[in-house]
Formats: sequence, structure tokens, C-alpha cells
Amino acid sequence: MWFRNLRFYTFSDRFELPENFEQLLAEHPFHACSRQELASYGWYSPFGGDHEVLTHRVGNNVLLCARKEEKVLPASAVNAQLEDKVATISAAEGRPVNRKEKQTLKEDLIHGMLPQAFSKYQLTWGYISLDQQMIAIDASSANRAEEMLALLRGSLSSLPVKPLLSEQPAEVILTQWLKEQALPEDFAFGDEAELRDPAADGAILRCRQQELTTPEMLGHLEHDKQVTKLGLEWQERLTFVLESDLALKRLKLTDVAENDRDDLVDPTPEQRIDSDFALLSSEVNALFPALQKAFNN
Repeated sequence: MWFRNLRFYTFSDRFELPENFEQLLAEHPFHACSRQELASYGWYSPFGGDHEVLTHRVGNNVLLCARKEEKVLPASAVNAQLEDKVATISAAEGRPVNRKEKQTLKEDLIHGMLPQAFSKYQLTWGYISLDQQMIAIDASSANRAEEMLALLRGSLSSLPVKPLLSEQPAEVILTQWLKEQALPEDFAFGDEAELRDPAADGAILRCRQQELTTPEMLGHLEHDKQVTKLGLEWQERLTFVLESDLALKRLKLTDVAENDRDDLVDPTPEQRIDSDFALLSSEVNALFPALQKAFNN
């Protein structure tokens, strides 16, 4: 278990974990889709389906996991059957099928095909840091993170959180860092970036395994391109790509931090998750206030 992405959300008011937190989550568990459900989403044990516990706590950090099942119905298969159905009705009744009737036919076809559809499963991980008063979610898209927050909000009845934001456009700050070759304390440049011309149809430059402070790269900034993604390293322990919405992608431990992993001998899955979460929460909880400071001086 290791987060590959990070999206941060801060509490608007002081948050304390309810004493019956586990029970509240248990009222919204994951269940398999019924024969007529397109999707199902709910809380899932961090240790897998054989376990009943829905949280795992290390210090003041609470690990959460949500599971989603979606029925896979290829649009091409649905549309092919719909075309056949429409053609049959038109030929038998000698009339065109209107849009509303087509929509009804399509819905009937989908419900008829659902019991034979394949399922796609997805886990979303997140954790609550009571010390940092934030939630970190492993999600590449804001929509996926918001889905987990909505589930948590429904479980608690209220969840006063907002995304980590920058006082000024983050791309302005990222561009300034690269242009001036100056980063906040404990940060270092990585080898990846995305530069965009702010014009609607402007050029986009993406690079990897590239020295970011070369005259060639800085020249693009002189032509008004802005940095929208920037590879960074934190305290020689974490590497990631920071995006203009302050999301972190491709989060990895450096070799230095990897050496701090518990040297477990033949660990159980539960022991491995406990060890990984302890290391993850420690590193991310140290990084989070530094990001806050960097974008909200």
C-alpha cells in the first residue's frame, strides 16, 4: 500500500474523530452490484474483504479505503442493439422512432444487459491527519477524490473541508521558482516539467529526464510560457510532480527514505500495510505544512 497521488483537503473547522466513527462508516459499506445496478460504492477494509474493520489508525492518522464496482457495458454493443431495435420498429410500423422513444429503448436494453455485464473494481485510499487537520486522498482526478469525500460526508452527515489552494495562481509561483532558480527550503528541482503558453491555442512543452535550469528551458519562460507541472524532490526523501491545482502525481520514496522502511521478515499483509502507512503518513505529514507555507505566505 503506497499512495501514488496526493490531493489535500483542509478542515474549515477543528475536526475531531467521532467515538463511533467505525460504526458510522459501517452504515455505508461496499456491497456488490445487484443485477440491475450500474455501480456500487462504499467503505472497504484496508486489509481486504476478509476483514470487518473499516479503518486503521497509526498515531493520529486514520487510514480509509473505499471500493467501487462498475458494470462494463461497451457503448458499441449497446448502440448496435439499439440500431437493430429501431430498424425493426420502423420496418414493422412504417414510422420513424423519435429521440425520446430511442432513449427509452436504450435504457431498457441496458437494464436487460446488466446481468451479463462484466464488473470493473477500483480502490480509493485516503487518510485523515488529526494533527495536520487535513485529508489526503490518493486520486489522480479531482472527481475521484470528491467521490470519496462525498461518501465520508454522507457517513458523518457533515464534512467541512476545502481543497488546498494557493493565494495566487499556482502556475505563477511555479514559473517564478523555475525562472529565478530558487525554491522554498528543503525542496529541489526534479527532472520533469510542463510549460504552457497561456493563449487558448498556445504551445505546450512537456519534458522528462531533463535538467530544468538549462538556458534552453529558461528561454521558454522568457517567451511567456508558464509552468503548469513541476518535478520536485522534498528533503531528499520524496519525489513527485506538482501540478497547478496543487495535486501531487507519481509520488515516490527516494532511496534514502526506502532505507527507513521496516525490515520485516515474511510480513503478513496486515503488517505490511501498517508499516507502509506509518512511513507514508510520517513523510506526507511533514511535507504538507511546507506546501501550505510555499503557496500561502
